[in-house]
Amino acid sequence: MIINTDYIKKLLESDITSYQISKATGIATQSLDNYRRYGSKIENMRIGIAYKLCKYYNSLSDDQAISKGVTHK
Repeated sequence: MIINTDYIKKLLESDITSYQISKATGIATQSLDNYRRYGSKIENMRIGIAYKLCKYYNSLSDDQAISKGVTHK
């Protein structure tokens, strides 16, 4: 899988809560909040976290994505 930072950015800017993303991916909510609230750069994100976020983004169905505020692909 290619890691797409645009997908990660869309996911982090969506209405999906950090808690929901955390439950689905296993990424700590604190890590997600660092990127969402505190200005940590996506470009400096660990590969494992980026991979999980891209995988989660791709797993969202179109209906889920639209209802959560994520524009899918």
